[in-house]
Amino acid sequence: MEQFLPNFTWHSPTRVVFGVGRLADLRGLVDEFAGEQARIFLVTGRSSLRARGILGRVVESLGEDRVALFDRVSPYPSPALVDAAAAECRDAGCGVVVAIGGGSVMDLAKVVAIMSGLEGNAREFATGEKVISKPGLPFIAVPTTAGSSSEVTMGAALWDRDEKEQMGLASPHMFPTAAVVDPEMTMSMSKTLAAVTGMDAFTSAIESYWSTEAEPLTDGINLQVVQMFNANLDRSSIQGDIESRANCALAATMSGIAYSNSRPNACHAVGVPLTLHWEVEHGQAVGVTLTTFLRWAAPGIPHKLPALWRALGVHDLDGACDRITRIMTRCGLETRLSG
Repeated sequence: MEQFLPNFTWHSPTRVVFGVGRLADLRGLVDEFAGEQARIFLVTGRSSLRARGILGRVVESLGEDRVALFDRVSPYPSPALVDAAAAECRDAGCGVVVAIGGGSVMDLAKVVAIMSGLEGNAREFATGEKVISKPGLPFIAVPTTAGSSSEVTMGAALWDRDEKEQMGLASPHMFPTAAVVDPEMTMSMSKTLAAVTGMDAFTSAIESYWSTEAEPLTDGINLQVVQMFNANLDRSSIQGDIESRANCALAATMSGIAYSNSRPNACHAVGVPLTLHWEVEHGQAVGVTLTTFLRWAAPGIPHKLPALWRALGVHDLDGACDRITRIMTRCGLETRLSG
């Protein structure tokens, strides 16, 4: 009987601050973790926050004289871009890194924070030539999408589009110090962005549930995540109301907490070349194979399937695959690799 008893290690050190309006807590967290005089390396995307007026308000709140702004992050950041950002962070003498944006922004900032006290460049750490041996600067993540979950994970993805290569960095030292998850920050997402980012986290939760690394804590969280996306993903994409956006934001954060301990697998493995070679958006790339791999994985977890079917509101495998397909179709996502 002992072989069937739980035996696991759980690790999730990021402080999560969640709720509408909680962006106002950012200044206090910066001062708590880095001190009231610390310079702040603020990482954002190219235009969205500025256009919405949020960037100006954040800089004013943090103190304009304290902020060194890096706003040149593009989707799928490269090692070279990370190196440029890390150099600016060091040159500015910053004591804390803050990221406000989607997965690409948070991943780049996460690597900048960890590289602050280490010798080497991003590619050397990504390839394992150099080892992440100690914590970096405090890092606070503020997601503006609901899907990458980077605000609570210890990993970051870098991309070399010229060489068709994706590189991952991961270390327990890379967990964000805090995540400020304010659903209001997701309200400007387009229908497509809400769909692809949500599908990323939805897929991650189901992969994490069938993973051989799964354990009771991840199972409980993942089932709740599946239930939340099942009820809210298409509504978040189509209607974009604050309630559905908030539920998806919370579900995405919970998904990251779970998959930090029970990792995504098959769908994400296939999704990488779809993005690198055919420029398929990441959430679409991982989601398009979800039903196929669910049929493959289901026979290996018969004891866990009834709970998954309940979370999806169905009775069997065919119903689950049909439900996932309907959600994707309503969100405008492709459900097949070819016509």
